[in-house]
Amino acid sequence: SAHRLTVVEQRCVRRGRRRPFLPPRGPSPRRMNAVVGHLPPVTRSLIVASGTLMILCSLDVISPFSLYLNWQLIVYELQWWRLVTCFLFSGTFGLHYFWNTYVLVFYCSSLEAVSFHNKSADFLWMLMCSAGMLLILTYFFGNSYFISGAVTDVMTYVWGRRNPAARMQLLFFTVRAPYIPWVLALISLLMGGNIQDHLMGVAAGHVYYFFEDVYPLLPTSKGIRLFTTPRALKMICGQRE
Repeated sequence: SAHRLTVVEQRCVRRGRRRPFLPPRGPSPRRMNAVVGHLPPVTRSLIVASGTLMILCSLDVISPFSLYLNWQLIVYELQWWRLVTCFLFSGTFGLHYFWNTYVLVFYCSSLEAVSFHNKSADFLWMLMCSAGMLLILTYFFGNSYFISGAVTDVMTYVWGRRNPAARMQLLFFTVRAPYIPWVLALISLLMGGNIQDHLMGVAAGHVYYFFEDVYPLLPTSKGIRLFTTPRALKMICGQRE
């Protein structure tokens, strides 16, 4: 059925004028909720937290200087929040932020939805353990201030190793899953990123994958799992045993 004309459009038609240009309607809150709401819970929380920091910093409500990783301020000034915000801040409004969000939505969410289906606590524990390893690597070997990209590399690495035969559409070409972290690192490097962050993310992802998927199957492991999710975290997330 034909759409209803507005009062302005009706006047223009009567006077023989062309229909005026009307800007497209922005996304309603209901549409935005439909886009974000279908994502798994942990990935959705990461995107919301990252988007909130992006908006606050873009509007100069808070400064990125209060979010970056600084061990002297953490140890001597007790600014503990930097241990978390350095993973959540992906930049202000710009290409770098939207690229990281694109990777989270289309790649990392599939890891939580498939490999960690109904296991949000296990997925969150993987991120926490990986964040701990990245902080140790950054303290001794790195000089990074924001390492959100390294966490993304951890997730893409683990997903690629668990789905070695899968192929993912990356922009305009197809990539086998195990090579996705390296391709993403190359694209980030071309956009001005730090390759060291990606190498640390791949290293942390490999440690988690080995001790979670490979080592428990070896006879010498005696079934011991290094990254067993605490029961308290499972109760908080409502995950069944």
